[in-house]
Amino acid sequence: MLYFIKSGNYCKIGFSKDRNALLTRLRAYLTHNPSFQILDIRKGDQITEKHLHSLIPKGLHHYGEWCVWNKEIAQIWLRAYKVKPEEPIEEYFIKRNKIINRAIVKEYQDTFFYNLIRYFKKESNLDMSEPDEKEWRTP
Repeated sequence: MLYFIKSGNYCKIGFSKDRNALLTRLRAYLTHNPSFQILDIRKGDQITEKHLHSLIPKGLHHYGEWCVWNKEIAQIWLRAYKVKPEEPIEEYFIKRNKIINRAIVKEYQDTFFYNLIRYFKKESNLDMSEPDEKEWRTP
């Protein structure tokens, strides 16, 4: 499965072999990055992940698989899954974030993923604005 997450001015498309592995990965992100938000989760494999990474403009790469958040990357994700939202992109991802958060809480609420579940129970505060280039470019 593929996931699309955002943290501040950055976003990442990643791969996880199944839901339990994804939850373990999300727990690791939460340990080091306590403000990430899930934008979307879809079926996919490592080949699809690499293909999506290859479509991201070089100027938006930040470090490793992290990129500067940009609606162009959001469009790449949506096109890959043939999603044509009726609402603006921002609203689409906010809606998906809330749906995914609720699903995670429901499925894992009685497990040892307690801290992760507590995190996803919070109301989403997803900021979908694009950063000013001056905020993320190094001189």
